[in-house]
Amino acid sequence: MKALFKKNKKKQQEQISKSSYIPPELPSTQSIGTDNTTQQTTLHSQSSKAYEDASELSERFFSIAIHQNQIAWTELCEDLAYHLAQMEAHRRELEEKISIEDNGCLKALEYYFSVTAKAVEGAAKRELENSGSASSSILRYGTAQAEQEEISRQRRMIENAWQVYTIAIKGSIVSKIIRMEKDLIPYKQTSPKLLASRQIQDNYGTTGSDFDIAYGERVDICEEGTREDILNSIRTWASDIQMQSQIFWLNDAAGTGKSTIAATMAREWLLQTHLGGRFFFSPNSRMTQTTKEFCVTVAEDIASNQPTLAPIIRETIKELEQEQHSWFDIQLQRLVLDPLRGLETNHCIFLVVDALDNCINIEERSELLNAFIQCLPSVHHLKVLLTSRPLQDISVILKSSPLVYGSDIQLLDIRNPPHSDIVIYVEKRLATITSISSEHRGAIISNSEGLFLYAATICRMLEKSRRRAEVLKALSGLGVAGSIEKRMDWLYLSILKQARVDSNADDLLIGVLSMIVVAYQPISINTISIFLPDNLQVDAFVQDLAGVLKDGNPDRPIKVLHPTFREFLLSDRERANGFLIDPSASCMTMATACISTLEQMLDYDIFNLNASKQLLAHNYDVPDIGQIILRRTTAAERYASAYWAHHVAESDISAELWTRVLIFLSQKLLNWVELMSWRGSIVSCIEGLSRLYRFAIVQRPAESGPGFLTFRDLVVIRHAYQFVVRHQEIIVDSALQTYSMALSFTPTQSSLFDSYRKRYRFLQPKIITSNIIRWDNSMTIGGHSDRIVEMVLSPDGTRLITVGMEGKLCLWSTKTGAMIGNPFKVTKLGRHSNPITMCTFSSDGQRFAFRVEGREIHVRDSKRGGPIHPPFTRDFIGYCRASFTSTLSSVVLAGHPIRHWDIERQQEVQTPVEPTFVADDVSISPDGQRVASVGHFSDNKKRHCVVLWGLTTSEYFRPYEPLDGHCLSAAPRNSFIAFSPDSTRLATWLENGTVQLRNGHTGEEIVRFGTEIRSTNDSTFVVFCPLCQYFAYNPTASEINIHEQVTGKKVSTLRGHESCPRWMSFSSDGQRLAVAAYKNEVHVWSVLTGEPLQSIFTGGNRYISRCSLSIDWGVLVAITYDHQIHLYNLHDRNEFGEIEDAARERYTTDRIPIAGPRVGSLLIIPDGRCSLRLWNTTTADSHGQLEIDDPMGVVQVAFSPEGRMIAALSGRSWVYIWDSETLILLQKLRPLGGHSQGEGRLFFSADSSLIVACRGGVARIWDTQTMKPVFQCDNTKEGPGFMIQVYGLSCDNTRLAGVDGHQIHVWDTRSDWRRYHTPPILSPNSKHSLDYMGTSGALSPVDPSLLAVNRYPKEEPWTSVIELWRIGTDLQLTATIGMSDSVSSRLSFSSDGQYIACGPRCMYVNADPPYFYTGNHPPNSFRDMGFQNHSFLVYRDGWIHSGFPDRPLLPIPVELRSLELDRELFAYGECIVLISNTGEPILIDFSPLLVQARKSDSNI
Repeated sequence: MKALFKKNKKKQQEQISKSSYIPPELPSTQSIGTDNTTQQTTLHSQSSKAYEDASELSERFFSIAIHQNQIAWTELCEDLAYHLAQMEAHRRELEEKISIEDNGCLKALEYYFSVTAKAVEGAAKRELENSGSASSSILRYGTAQAEQEEISRQRRMIENAWQVYTIAIKGSIVSKIIRMEKDLIPYKQTSPKLLASRQIQDNYGTTGSDFDIAYGERVDICEEGTREDILNSIRTWASDIQMQSQIFWLNDAAGTGKSTIAATMAREWLLQTHLGGRFFFSPNSRMTQTTKEFCVTVAEDIASNQPTLAPIIRETIKELEQEQHSWFDIQLQRLVLDPLRGLETNHCIFLVVDALDNCINIEERSELLNAFIQCLPSVHHLKVLLTSRPLQDISVILKSSPLVYGSDIQLLDIRNPPHSDIVIYVEKRLATITSISSEHRGAIISNSEGLFLYAATICRMLEKSRRRAEVLKALSGLGVAGSIEKRMDWLYLSILKQARVDSNADDLLIGVLSMIVVAYQPISINTISIFLPDNLQVDAFVQDLAGVLKDGNPDRPIKVLHPTFREFLLSDRERANGFLIDPSASCMTMATACISTLEQMLDYDIFNLNASKQLLAHNYDVPDIGQIILRRTTAAERYASAYWAHHVAESDISAELWTRVLIFLSQKLLNWVELMSWRGSIVSCIEGLSRLYRFAIVQRPAESGPGFLTFRDLVVIRHAYQFVVRHQEIIVDSALQTYSMALSFTPTQSSLFDSYRKRYRFLQPKIITSNIIRWDNSMTIGGHSDRIVEMVLSPDGTRLITVGMEGKLCLWSTKTGAMIGNPFKVTKLGRHSNPITMCTFSSDGQRFAFRVEGREIHVRDSKRGGPIHPPFTRDFIGYCRASFTSTLSSVVLAGHPIRHWDIERQQEVQTPVEPTFVADDVSISPDGQRVASVGHFSDNKKRHCVVLWGLTTSEYFRPYEPLDGHCLSAAPRNSFIAFSPDSTRLATWLENGTVQLRNGHTGEEIVRFGTEIRSTNDSTFVVFCPLCQYFAYNPTASEINIHEQVTGKKVSTLRGHESCPRWMSFSSDGQRLAVAAYKNEVHVWSVLTGEPLQSIFTGGNRYISRCSLSIDWGVLVAITYDHQIHLYNLHDRNEFGEIEDAARERYTTDRIPIAGPRVGSLLIIPDGRCSLRLWNTTTADSHGQLEIDDPMGVVQVAFSPEGRMIAALSGRSWVYIWDSETLILLQKLRPLGGHSQGEGRLFFSADSSLIVACRGGVARIWDTQTMKPVFQCDNTKEGPGFMIQVYGLSCDNTRLAGVDGHQIHVWDTRSDWRRYHTPPILSPNSKHSLDYMGTSGALSPVDPSLLAVNRYPKEEPWTSVIELWRIGTDLQLTATIGMSDSVSSRLSFSSDGQYIACGPRCMYVNADPPYFYTGNHPPNSFRDMGFQNHSFLVYRDGWIHSGFPDRPLLPIPVELRSLELDRELFAYGECIVLISNTGEPILIDFSPLLVQARKSDSNI
């Protein structure tokens, strides 16, 4: 082969160097094998020539592929070489038996070469598309993931065609083989061109190899003449289209040949075109260990085997990818069953599902079986061949179903083993190996005793081992007595012993086997060699264990051929007999190897994507990041990054290992997080650190000693975990932001992060603060930029739904804190709306549902967060209450009229309730049989009643009338109906406290109790015990009554909570009741005695907005006002801390006025309600404190431009003025009068001679020298809706501009304002002057007649318009500048008046028309104005955006997003100022990052 490559190398290089490439005209597949007139003598000679040419072509394919290291293409070439070699053997063997009339063989050969021709034709066409010259070969063909999949698909088609040929050729050799020469000649010139210069990186475990495993491509088929009985039984079942049993279940012990039989039948049905699809579960691929990819994999196979269905299936796959469907039964129905249901056929179509017991998740196995049993009857011509071991969970489902056939068939009958089958198998497999005598083969057959696994293992060993003599010697003394397990153990032991290189090689061999066994996914020889650099015999060991391991290629994953070998190695010391593998010790070795590998490769900007020091905003800005990762990392590095923490958590206790872990976290944590972000695996990163942290807690004793973790070590591990959890949203979006804003807001005195902050200071903004950042030991997460308005815990407490006012729903894992899937976002929001409502989980916690904008109902998967159904779209506006069935299959909405919708069928179901009934609340019983509604009939609103009706039967019970009272509460979260868990009781209640216990089946009243006297703020509700013993309700705000569920008899009264309960929860045993009141304390009582017990949550913190408890009392969720979520594991108090610490370092949600002068470094900041503090922005020190005597606090503050005076506007509209140096109060000016509404406005004139205050309907100007009023406009007589909003004073102080009643006004400050209640004004007489919404404005600092206004037109409130007005005898609109979106920011003129700035944008106004200013730097005239500089920094979608240069700059950590930054961000120049809830200012200076960004843009 090598000689042949050298011989043709020069010719190949000449072909590659041609300037252009045109694919050859390929022969039509219909022309192959159609000449039936060729004479037999000619056929012999020409067929020999054709085989020689075909062999030469295969040799060249193989040589070029190996030379270029083309793994995927090499495998295909190996297949072709093997096929042609077999064809040559057939030709020589049956040369005298060639028959011209053998149409079956003709068709088989035609089919094989047509498929091969299409494969080469596809490659040639792709080459032509990807490059127009010979200098650019098909670099991308086989490199990109999609092309890898295409190669794999072509390989599977060729393999299928080969199986068709091999079955047909058993009769004779086709006479038309001479056509090969004509068909293959064109490819001789194309093959070097197609294969040259292709680069495939080390990517074992690719889609191609996964599909090979999933389709059983490498599973042996039964040798001819073997397994006839069982194969005939399957054929008989398969041929009977009338048989009700659609599942043939082949079950027996491991090693009895189930997979071989499954592969044989699959290939036989393939030849008959009866095969639908296949899936072979296997531990050798992550893809084949679960059902996650089952439906898509089977669907792809169906598309290949039944070409007419291919377009439908491919289109459905695209649809499901867009819809992100993840529910198994939906995928099975749409991808597999629906296409096959529409297939027109007069015979059965078959699915083959092999080794279901290798699916590692019991729930997934049950899900698959139940889906098949439920759905198969709807596709009568579809049958399933299923194999597995008889595990209990599988047997329970299948043995009880009438669809299942063959469950009593045994493959291995110990009393009558299939001796003849083993004889045929062994003789054919070993006949060509001359060193194996007939005596050896006889011994193998005898020892097998009918066990195919035994025979197959020995045959593979002898075929592939380099040490065949040692194998035969080891087998010569092999005992045969005992069970299947014992015989296989003897065999495995013999194979392992012969693999020893010498007597001292046991440890080396065990090391290799340990890596293979404990790996979370199969690893290759190269990976093991990297992990065990001192072991130079890895390749030799794997080759010598060929009987139990596969694959010998150094770059492909090693597969354990049968699970029994893994079980043997992990069994016990006596059974493994010197080869026992200790999983804990092996994981420790693997963990150490993974850490060592990562330490050598990890670094900042690992892929050199930020060479220019330009911060990347998002990962998706980097094209082909997946291919970059594959090219620049090895398989060992990828494995190590994914699983090192998991291996540590599975390891033995070792001080040395923990030292390595702590060093790794201190030096490489951020680099590792960056890599995982690029890989899109932050959830895996969180899961690994979560396991590491929990394992560390267990390892640290009460008093640390040598070899154990200290408390400081535990804090390091906890901080590493918390860092990723807290900042996961930032890190997922932007890998390199790991080193920037996320790192900036880590604990101030953390031994873990201090070194990182110093190392990566060039990537961080400058932060000036005296505030110490601390993290408590709670699990704190956050993904919302606005107030969290709804949270729901799943019944098992493992999932949490949170909904924010910004229109985003997040699904969380309460165990790890990781966000599950992508958050659901509503893109277009109405003003002050809550678009996502009615969140609920199914009773089993597997699904959740919610409503969007009153028009859509979504149902999603709780495991992965993806949608299960398309959104159910109807007009649900006006229906604020709803109840779902326990499976979320349908929903009933309360309103007028009551509506019942089937979500899965997406259609409305008629209800028996009268159309005049108006439902205030509705509830479906847990058993899904009945619906109860509370409401009234439209003709009698004063009388409320309860109606009960059957959900599925439409049975209707007469209305039951309770006491008079109103049901509809002002609080929409309140309910008025509750069923007991067993559906036997129904409780209804009213706002006045009346509670009625009813029969849950008929609705008849059992008992009534309650009081008529209640506070209007109190809220009654009823909670039932999970064990159906008791129920609880609160008759008053200060007490809770416990009653028996059956009779309603009162059991006890609970007292001691200070406010009305927000929720109540019984313990799982029904003996305790937990109650959360409005102050968030969680009280616990004994149900029977009413005695208070120890609280599980102290609460009492004003920073907690709400909390909730899981049903099992294991998980507590607390929501703070800064939009953060705190998770507490109540089963393990060591894992999470107390809530008092959780809110200590949060940030305030109150909008705090801040002001600073043009000159100086002092800021004035409110410090509490009635005091102000001066803060030095350079030293972060306090410069003094000011007090006011207004208990309503400070509304606005102002600094005079030169910094000499400080002013404050109080809640009662007093104006205070101090000297900024002496801090002496200069004057307290009398209130403005009128109504004190709004935030008001307070500012000094440009020359500091005047001070302007505005609030409500009054605006007043004082002279700062005399402290006398010089101007006032009062609009209070027009009513509270006519508020004045002041823009500013003109540069000559003669005009005051603002808005009065949504209309622009300009007042002349020189007028005799005392003569007029409302001074003379100038107002434009145009439509632009009306309906101004949310405006801001500014007057030019150099031109007293120029006014700029930023307004939101009423017709388009979410767009912004900048208007320029000229002030003269009237107001004239001179220019309008449209903004692309709404910019909530004040307008500012530059110091020279030539530019206007609004948010991040800047306009040049001394032009007609004005235009937007662009560049890397803002105009110089915006500088040197101190704290009054306009800032081009804005907050948008969680990021600080810069206008110059125009780009996202940095993400804001979630703990800072509660500051309503999108509404009012105090920023000046290139800095922003935030205030913590302790009153500490935090100044963030972005200038270092902006300098880098501008420099990098200039270089570009």
